Formats: sequence, structure tokens, C-alpha cells
Amino acid sequence: MSMSHKNPGISSRQTLIFFLSALILTATAFAQTGPNVVYVESNVGKTASKNSIYAYSNSNGKLTQLKGSPYLTGGTGVFSSTPSMAPGFMADQEIVANAAGTLLFAVNGHSNTVTTFTVKSDGTLAVASSVASNGQDPVSLGLAENSQAGEQMTVVNQNADPGQTGGTPNLTSFDVSSAGVLTMVKNSTIDYPANSEPSQALPSVSGKFNFVTQFMGGGALASYDVTAGGLLLLNNSLIPSKGTNFLGVNGNAKQRAIYVGLPDVNMVGAYTYSTAGVLAFSKLTVNPGLQVGWLTSNPKGTVLYTAEPSSNSVTVYMISGSNFIKPKQLQHLTLMPGGEATNLKLDPTGAFLYVLGLNNPPGGVGNFLHVLNVSATDGTLTETVAPVSIPVASGEVPMGLAVALK
Repeated sequence: MSMSHKNPGISSRQTLIFFLSALILTATAFAQTGPNVVYVESNVGKTASKNSIYAYSNSNGKLTQLKGSPYLTGGTGVFSSTPSMAPGFMADQEIVANAAGTLLFAVNGHSNTVTTFTVKSDGTLAVASSVASNGQDPVSLGLAENSQAGEQMTVVNQNADPGQTGGTPNLTSFDVSSAGVLTMVKNSTIDYPANSEPSQALPSVSGKFNFVTQFMGGGALASYDVTAGGLLLLNNSLIPSKGTNFLGVNGNAKQRAIYVGLPDVNMVGAYTYSTAGVLAFSKLTVNPGLQVGWLTSNPKGTVLYTAEPSSNSVTVYMISGSNFIKPKQLQHLTLMPGGEATNLKLDPTGAFLYVLGLNNPPGGVGNFLHVLNVSATDGTLTETVAPVSIPVASGEVPMGLAVALK
């Protein structure tokens, strides 16, 4: 006598839901097979050819150094006997990753080169190529993957390395191949005044424009067109409406607006730009920290974060709606002891904000990487774990942050 065996507790509808859930989980597992990684440049300059990249995987806010880290760039960083004059305190975007998380680019300020790494599936790095930066002391890399000239890199040569003499600050454009090889665009170099210390090149979200800050020499914020041939053509340039210099710049992902740090007056400036890329001043907002100079914002264009080294703090602003031209302060957070807050970068998951804390005696000892929790509700921050020490030799000052989600 045959009998059919059925489980009366599981309906066909429940079976379908279970099957679909399994598919979704499987797809998610295949979509992210590697780690969530943050990179920091050691900027080793005391010893030749020992500049390197530290790589840390992030597991729920806990950082673990990857196998083989730090990875040598093949170049030499910038050493200064006065830490506050190191590139980490005077620039941003010293290292950048492409959107796919397959390539990482890093400056070598004393050897005047840019190194390209391939990012492997586990987040580890392998040197792919290295090229001359066409100037002294490269400090910032503006990677535009969607310009009308194709993939483009703007290299800022700051010319402030105390170990080099002569030279002229400049911007130089490079074509970027699919393998990350940089090829200088002929006649693309734009010279800046001596001692002007250009500090950052920020491509617009559209890839049509490039915004460049000038830290010293009177200070300037410039907008350039990126032509089909990869040249930069000046749209206009503005000086600070208060204070004497700009340091960092960041763009709103949803509006034609950018934000700059004015460190000598502790303010954040909001600027708009036209469809032709012409900049116009909008508003100054008082920053509660000291020497605001590094900025980043979320992909939704709703929250702006600024770092202030002399108060070792981060300030959070709302920039959604009408606040895109008048940032509204949501929070001012003093970080746990661990260097002075400089570079900051949002984790690809949006759940964490990384902040690089740099050594600047007598106020700080050692160099650290802070991991802050980001509220999913309003973007405000909490710091619940001690920062991770970056083990560089005494006197060396790291710089730059880049992230990749594999």
C-alpha cells in the first residue's frame, strides 16, 4: 500500500518565499565576495623608496590590516621636520580609488611620481605602473571617470617639499587607460604662482568641470572646463570673501554646489556654479572647530562632514533642500584622542566615516585612523571604539584616504 508523505506545516506559498529568499541571499553573497577596505598612504620620506599604502578591512567597524600591508609604492614621500608642513596637513586626495574599486592611485611627493596599483579581489594591492607627475611634490589626484575626454586625472604639483628646490606649482592633466596607466596630455600644464600651494583638484559630479583650491599665496578657488582633448580651461577664479586661504573642497552630489574650508577664519564657504561652470559665492557658515580644512559628503547630497585638526573634531551639516547653499549644523563631535583630524572619507556602505588623525607635536603623539558610526536617520556620528594606530616611524606623517568595496 503506497502512502504520500506531506508536511502540513509548509504551504506552497511559504516554499516559494523560502526559495526566493535563498536566491536573494546567494546573489548578495556573489555580489560582495571580498572585503570592505580603507587605504592610507604612509608618506614615508626619511628613507628613499619606502613610501607605502596601508590597507585595513572593516568588519562591523573593526579594522584589521590586510596580509602584505603596507604595500610599497616604489617612490618616496615628503618628510618635513615641522609636521604641520607635511602634505597631510596641506592637501587632500593624495590617494584615490576608481568607482569600481579595481584601481588605486597614490602620489610620491619627494620622487615626483604617481603610482597605480591594481586592487585584487581580496583588497590587497599590486603595483601596476608609475609615471612622473610633471612637477615637484604631487599632493592631490582629481580622478574624473566621466569627462568628455574619457577617464582623466588632474595632478596637483604643490611644490612645497622642503627637500626640493626650484620648480613651479602646477596642474597637469593625464589620460587614464583601462589598466590605470597615466599618459600626460600634451600642453595641459597650468602653472601657479610661486608659494601658492594649490591643495586639491575636485572633478564635478558631471565630469565637465574641475575645481581647484589654492592654500597660500592669497588663496583662490578656481573652476576649469575639461575639454574633449583633456585640457583645463579657466572659467573663473574667486578669492575668499573672508580670511586669506582655502584648503579643502567638496561637491554636492545632487546640486551644482561646492563647499570649501577657510581654516584661518574657521568657516565653511558655499558656492554655486552655472551650467557653464562659472562659480558664484553663496554663504559663509561659522564652523565650531578650529582650522576647518577637509570635507566630504554623502552620495545622496544630504549631509556634509568637515574635519578640524586643531580641535580634533568633525562637524556635521545638513545640505539637503534649501540648505544646499546654507549648510545647517547638526552636530559637532570631538574625537577620541588620536592625532589631529584631517582627511575624512565615507565608507562605501554608508555606515561608517573614516577620519585620519595626524601627529602634530606638541598637541598630538602618533598617527591614527578613526572609525565613526554614521546614523542612518540623519547622518550624525558616534565614536565607540578607540582609533587604530598607523605604525609609521617617528616623525613621518601619513596622508590621504581611499575606500573600496569588493
